[in-house]
Amino acid sequence: MALDLGKEPLGAAIKAAQQGTTGSHGFKAFFKNNAAVGQVVNLLKSIQSLKSVRGLKPNTFRLSQPEFVCVQADTDPVKVCERYDAFAYWEAGYKWIFICPKYFAMKISPVGPPSKFCPRVINNEFEKSERKEALLASYQKYSLIHEMGHFYMGQHSTLGPDTEPPETYSLNGCVNMDPENSLKNPMHWQYFNGQICLFHLFEFPDAWELQNRLQSFSRITGRVTNETTYGGHNGK
Repeated sequence: MALDLGKEPLGAAIKAAQQGTTGSHGFKAFFKNNAAVGQVVNLLKSIQSLKSVRGLKPNTFRLSQPEFVCVQADTDPVKVCERYDAFAYWEAGYKWIFICPKYFAMKISPVGPPSKFCPRVINNEFEKSERKEALLASYQKYSLIHEMGHFYMGQHSTLGPDTEPPETYSLNGCVNMDPENSLKNPMHWQYFNGQICLFHLFEFPDAWELQNRLQSFSRITGRVTNETTYGGHNGK
């Protein structure tokens, strides 16, 4: 069941990614430019096909697909479910994606009018609404895509809580992130898939326009802040 939930939205996401910045589903906002098209499409296809990779424990010499393991508080090997109140997680270097008890409290996918889920764009930013961000992306389908993003990017090419910059979770944090790290941040993939499935988010902030505006402000005022690079949002 978990595999079906994760793979279902990916056909539409792959088609949208192939259109790059000319598409209407936010590729430019999340991934910034067409140089990212190949990497985005390839990663989405890897998730869709459950592509096998080499070098993962417990047998690093064999090809391994991601395997999903349900855990409880007393069987969670590294206590991530409990410590981080997580829905699911990939333990770096292993073939397993662990499904936490909280995962099953999530709905499978959005139900209701699109306006219920979609934050508006105000002054070239998404309205700041943790509730709508959760309504847009916090579902079983997209949570698995997030963890499989970690899996296929690998421990050396994905952002996490201890990387610099750290993994970013907010919508505006994703839009404001630079092109290189946008490809490494699993929440980008989660939001990108989530909004495509709603077929409603036709308005997105312009990350490049925002960057130019912040740089102009910095030159005029002489201020140098963390916001001079894609807004400098670090997520939650």
